[in-house]
Parts: sequence; C-alpha cells; structure tokens
Amino acid sequence: MHKPIDEPIFYSYPGMVAIVTSRDGDRQNVMASGWHTYIGSSPGVYGISLRKETYSYQLIEQSGVFGVHFLPAQRSEWIQAAGTFSGKDTDKFSRFGITYSNGLKVDVPVLDDAYFAYECKVIDITTYGDHEWIAGEVMQRYQDEYYFLENGMVDLEKLKIPMYTGRSSYRILDADATEKVHPFHL
Repeated sequence: MHKPIDEPIFYSYPGMVAIVTSRDGDRQNVMASGWHTYIGSSPGVYGISLRKETYSYQLIEQSGVFGVHFLPAQRSEWIQAAGTFSGKDTDKFSRFGITYSNGLKVDVPVLDDAYFAYECKVIDITTYGDHEWIAGEVMQRYQDEYYFLENGMVDLEKLKIPMYTGRSSYRILDADATEKVHPFHL
C-alpha cells in the first residue's frame, strides 16, 4: 500500500536515456539526459532538462542548437561515460571512441551508432527548480531503418534498448520482455 512521504523524490524510472550533443565553435560535448521528451509534432519540438552549471548547457545556450540521440544497449558504456564525466575536463568523443558525423541542418555532432536522432534549434529556455528546460524545434531526424518495422515500431528482435533504472543501473528491453498488460478493448 502506498503511504505519504516528505522526501523530495521524483520517480520516473525505468526510462530511456537520451544522449545530448552540443557544439559551439571548436568546443563540443556529449552528455546523458534522463529527463527529456517530445512536446509537439507540428512543428516537431523536443525538450531536454539540464542544469545550468553543465558544460553542455553553456554550449547550447551559446550556439542555440543541440542533438538528441537514442543508442542501442551495446553502447551502454557510452551512455554511462557521457553521464559520468564532465566535458569541461574530458573530450568524451576521443576518450571513449564515440564516433559521429556533422549535422545536416544544425552544427551538432550526430552519433553514428544512434538508432534514432534529432537535430534541434533552441526555441525556448525556461528555468524550473534547479534545471533549465530547453525546447528545440526538430530540424532533422535520423533513423537506422534496420532497427524498425514497416509500421514504424522498433524491432525488438534486432534492437536491445537500455532502460535506466537509476544509480548507474540499466535493464534491457528486447524481444524477451513479456507483455504483461492486456489493453482494454471495446
């Protein structure tokens, strides 16, 4: 049974971790973001939540652009590295062998191993609590068709999705996951 608590806990896990890329001039970074979502479809808008103190926030604020990427489970070490080390101190692309191409519409690194990615142009930054909510218009989308079915859904026979459960822990969503919920049908 649930009970009221006073601790300021925010619970939304397990969830997907987005990998955010940024660049301003010759400075660039890659970081992990657990708080992100699409927030509009016409035009496409994607939002990410970052602390103002982060190196990525500085680059995004100055350049006005960012990338959002989703990586398969075999790249979980990149997700962990992107979320553990600061770009102020470490070139994470070089240190961890994270490969990328340059964006087509905005000047951001686009991760080569992402099964889906967005290039975004900042349209709003708003402070909520101790984080900045950055909304970006989606300027370009990328999809590795190998991992998708004809109906647009991911093919869990081919793709293993890392699900972040908190405190540097992950579980895998794949074809072995069992559907336990039976949708209501009228």
